[in-house]
Amino acid sequence: MNIFVGGASNDTENQNYIKIAEDVGNFIVEKKHNLVFCGCEKGLVGKTYSKVVNKDSSKIYVTTTKEYTECLKNKSYEKVYVFDTVCQRKDFFMNLSDALFFLPGGIGTVDEIMTAIETKRTNKLNIPIIIFNVDNYFRPLFEMLDKIYEEELADKNCKNLYFIANSLEEAINYLDNLYNN
Repeated sequence: MNIFVGGASNDTENQNYIKIAEDVGNFIVEKKHNLVFCGCEKGLVGKTYSKVVNKDSSKIYVTTTKEYTECLKNKSYEKVYVFDTVCQRKDFFMNLSDALFFLPGGIGTVDEIMTAIETKRTNKLNIPIIIFNVDNYFRPLFEMLDKIYEEELADKNCKNLYFIANSLEEAINYLDNLYNN
């Protein structure tokens, strides 16, 4: 399974965020899945990458834009895909992936989450979207989405397009239920 991991590409001191990023990387390796990500070795995505790199059981696929190719020097990966625009990159990683995992992150991460939800809502994506709400990080985003549903500006069934996980165990159980039922 190719698992896209989105999240912060800036370093953080929050140990709970770091732990989930490393746990996701360990999960990918243990289950012999492959990592799809932006290619950054910093931040939470870098923590995930550090657990997967140089492991024979998992491959690493990088999706990036031309502006960030300099960051790829001295990195190990199976294949890199370079795009002119962020939109092209998002379309590609969603098609390359079998599941999307989102860790706490910044503007790019929120953009990726919203794009994935909208792409799934329009039936152009049929893979799990898992948002790791560590330390209630995404609470403001979920409150905004709830307001949208309450105001009937979007169908309340859109809540079923993504899964909110507070731990890796919840995410694994969700995937197991999805694929074993």
